[in-house]
Amino acid sequence: MKKVLLSLLMALTIIIMPCVKADVDLPEITDHEKVTVYLFRAETCGHCHDFLEYFAENYYKYQDYFEIVTYEVNKEGNYELMQAAKEYMGNDDVGHVPYILVGNSFEKLGFGTDGTEIIEEALAAYQDENYEDVVQKIIEEEDLSVNPDSLEEACAELNYEVVGLNEKKKKNSLSDGAIVGIIFGVIILGFAVLVIFSRKK
Repeated sequence: MKKVLLSLLMALTIIIMPCVKADVDLPEITDHEKVTVYLFRAETCGHCHDFLEYFAENYYKYQDYFEIVTYEVNKEGNYELMQAAKEYMGNDDVGHVPYILVGNSFEKLGFGTDGTEIIEEALAAYQDENYEDVVQKIIEEEDLSVNPDSLEEACAELNYEVVGLNEKKKKNSLSDGAIVGIIFGVIILGFAVLVIFSRKK
């Protein structure tokens, strides 16, 4: 009986543990201005679509810390802005998208399927007293006429719905990982009680 219970416990551990996912740790919300994550994109760019799809589903968790502004490079002035930003950052790449920029310390060319790196950089910039919005600086210094889109506008073009936009998460709500951990703990406790009672009989 004990072997059966231990085997069942091990099987449950293997099944449940992958469900526990680590969220990015969020800093305390302060009066610091929101950081801006810039996405330079093209309508035909699949990885740009991946970025928009990912943040359409996940942005609501981070909306107190950063905003996402997109520039479709085929709209007037947007391509020139992207090239000026790349030059400012010391990047001699020409024309490739998606090009992602946060402050004056993070740039990324391309996007996979997970935006964790971008989120971590944006949250770090939020906590950085020396945060500088390079894109806004370039627009002002070079007096560029550009055509930005919000995350919601860019997603609407692709029929992606931005989940939970402007909805506040409940402060006391438990994360998915905590809930799974509690359930897992109750299951282990239940098996321990079963083992104790089976020994007494």
